[in-house]
Amino acid sequence: QQLIAEGWRIKPIHKIIVMSRTYRASSRPSPEAIAADPENRLYSRFAMRRLTAEEVRDTMLAVSGKLNPAMGGAGFYPALPPEVLATSSMAGALWRDSSQEDRARRSIYIHTKRSLLMPLLTDFDLADTDNSCPVRFATTQPTQALNMLNSEDVNQHAHAFADRLRGESPDTTQQVRRAWHLVTGRPGTEDE
Repeated sequence: QQLIAEGWRIKPIHKIIVMSRTYRASSRPSPEAIAADPENRLYSRFAMRRLTAEEVRDTMLAVSGKLNPAMGGAGFYPALPPEVLATSSMAGALWRDSSQEDRARRSIYIHTKRSLLMPLLTDFDLADTDNSCPVRFATTQPTQALNMLNSEDVNQHAHAFADRLRGESPDTTQQVRRAWHLVTGRPGTEDE
């Protein structure tokens, strides 16, 4: 009914959802909520979940301060390791070189070729590019940690994040506080 009342516009519906008490619920349950709703069937707290592959990449861009918020337009070709490009049946013929500015756009704009996928995205359960994908499963596997430690792309994001923090404050304590806030979206406690 609300959708019809809003003239089939989606933006007002998004606002209703985002402003709802359920959407804004904390993931930290109160003792009362645990007692009343131990299985969270009444959505008394936000159910924790791991970020999707695209969210992991976009978050690294955002916290490093490198995210290009440009919307619309053609997709971009991400930088791929030589090992991935070597698997192409037409090596180098179909993969273009996008600018650094374009490569800093959100993951939704990544040009996708089924045989040439970003290792970071595939490690973190990228949606199946061959079939429709009604459900995405979140796996935990060693390649995720190895990619986060050894990927040239991830390490570039880490360096950019460190440069951002150093540029914002010369004080190490302030840098740690700022890093915590950027990564988690909230101030850290003294214990953290």
